[in-house]
Amino acid sequence: MKRIGIILIFVFSIIVNVYFGFQKAGFHEDEYYTYFSSNRTMGLYQPDRQWQDRQTILDEFVVKPGEGFRFGLVRLVQSWDVHPPFYYYIFHTACSIVPGVFTKWTGIITNLLAFALCFWILYLILERLRVSVGMQAAALLFYGVNPQIISCNMLIRMYAWLSLFVALCAYLHVRMVQEEEKENSERKFFIGHMLPIMIVSYFGFLTQYFYLFFFVAIGVSYSAYVVFWKKNLKRGILYVSSCAVSLLLAVISYPASVRHLFGGYRGSEAAGSIFDLGNTFMRLSFFTDLLNDFVFGGFFYLIVILLLVMVIASYISKKVIQKSDGSRQISQKDSFGPEYIILTLGTIGYFLLTAKAALLVGSASNRYEMPAYGLIIIIVFASFNLVFNLKTDTKNIRKIRSYTITIVFAAVVFLLIKGININDRVLFLYREDTEKIEYATQNSEGVAVVMFNPATPHNVWRLTDELLEYRKVFYMDEENLDKLTEPEIVDATRITLYVADDDYQEEAINNLMDSVELTNISQLFSEDMWKTYEIY
Repeated sequence: MKRIGIILIFVFSIIVNVYFGFQKAGFHEDEYYTYFSSNRTMGLYQPDRQWQDRQTILDEFVVKPGEGFRFGLVRLVQSWDVHPPFYYYIFHTACSIVPGVFTKWTGIITNLLAFALCFWILYLILERLRVSVGMQAAALLFYGVNPQIISCNMLIRMYAWLSLFVALCAYLHVRMVQEEEKENSERKFFIGHMLPIMIVSYFGFLTQYFYLFFFVAIGVSYSAYVVFWKKNLKRGILYVSSCAVSLLLAVISYPASVRHLFGGYRGSEAAGSIFDLGNTFMRLSFFTDLLNDFVFGGFFYLIVILLLVMVIASYISKKVIQKSDGSRQISQKDSFGPEYIILTLGTIGYFLLTAKAALLVGSASNRYEMPAYGLIIIIVFASFNLVFNLKTDTKNIRKIRSYTITIVFAAVVFLLIKGININDRVLFLYREDTEKIEYATQNSEGVAVVMFNPATPHNVWRLTDELLEYRKVFYMDEENLDKLTEPEIVDATRITLYVADDDYQEEAINNLMDSVELTNISQLFSEDMWKTYEIY
C-alpha cells in the first residue's frame, strides 16, 4: 500500500511536468546552444547581404539523416567551449533517434528520464533516513510538483542530469555511513561503497563541473567523520585516494577539462568570484532569496525558524521525560545521526560554493542551485519527521502523527498552488513567444530580413524558433550602410524586420527604408537584444 501511494505521486508528478512541457513555447538562448553544440553540421554563420534558406539553419540544430551518433564531434565541440561532454552525449543520442526533427520534446524527455531516476533516489534516501510513510509522500509530492523542479525539467540544459548525479552521490554516502560498520574488510568496503561512488563521480564531473562542489563538500564531511569521530585513518585515506582517482580518470578521459577549470573564461570568472570575500553576503542573500521565493513560496525563513524552535523544544522535553518518569526511551534512530549531518553539510556546501561561483542572471540563476533543491526539500521534511519523533511519546504517537501529516499535506498543497498558480514561478516556458511564432508562421512565405550586430552575430540564435518558420531569411550587417540592391528586398510589398541592438541600428533601418518603395514601419515585438518591425 505504501509503495502504491509513492507510485501515484510519481505518476502525478510526471503528468504535471508533461503538462508544462506542452506549455513551453520558446527557448532560452542557452537551450539553442544545447541543440547547436550537440548536432551542428557546418557551424552557424550570418552572411552579410545574402539569403539563407530554412534547411541551412535547421541543419545546425538537428541531426541530419545518416549523421547520427557522432560522439567524437560532440566531444570536440564541447572542448572548444567550457563544458564537459556527457550530457551532450545523452542529448545527441536522443536527437539521433529522431533525425531531422527540431522539437522541444527531445530535451524535455531527456530531462524527465533524469527526473524519474532522481525521484526514486530521493525516495531511497528518505527510506535510509527512516522518514515515516506520510512524511515521505509529502516530501516527494513537494519535490515532484515543485515549480523549480518543473523549471529544471523545462530547461533543456544539463541541470536535471547534474541533479541526478548529485542525488546518487548523496544516497551512496548515506548508505556508506550506515553500512560501514558491517564492512570489516577494506576490500569489501571498496567494492561495495567506494567503487559506486567513483563511477557516479566520474560521470557527475563529466556532466557539469559544479558537481565538484557537492563532491568536495560531502567528501570533506565524511572524511572528518571517519577520521576524527570513527578514528579510522586507514579508511579515510582509502576514501580520499579513491575519490581522487575517480576525478583523475575523468580528467584523463577529457583533458580539456583542465583548461576549462583553470584557463577558460567561466573557470576564471568562477574562481575569481569564489575568492572575492567582498561579494559573499550579496551572493548568499541573492541565492537564499531565490530558494525562499521560488522553491518555498516565500516561507523558507519561517520554516527554518520553526524547525529550530521545535528542535530545541524537543531536546528539552526529551531531557525532562527521561528525568521525571522515563515514560519513553529515546532510541538511537530518533537522533540526528551522522548520515543526516553529513548529507546536510554536503548540501549546504554545494549551495554556498555555487552561490559564490554561479552567474547572477536574475531568476534564471535558479538553475545552478537546482541540484541542491531536491536535497534541501528532503532534508527539511526529514528534519520535521525526526522532531516529531523526538517530541511525541508512545501513547499518543499515532493520533498526533495523523494530525501532523494532515497539516503537512495541507501546507504542501498551499505552497505548490502558491508557487505555480499565484506567483507563476515555473520558469523557462516563454509563453510570450507564442504570438511571435504565430506571426512568423502566418508570414512564412514573405520577406524576412535579419539585421545583426557584427560584434555579436551569434545572438541571431535567440530568433531561431521564429526564423525556422520562414522559407528563407536575408541577413544584413547593421554596420554595413551600403545601399541595398537585392531585387527581392527592393521590390518587396511587405517586410518582416528583425533588428539587433547596435549603435548603428537607426542608420541601418533608415538605409533599408531608403532602399525600398515602402514608407510605413511599425514595431511588433521587443525582446532581449532584438526588436521586430513590420515594413509596409
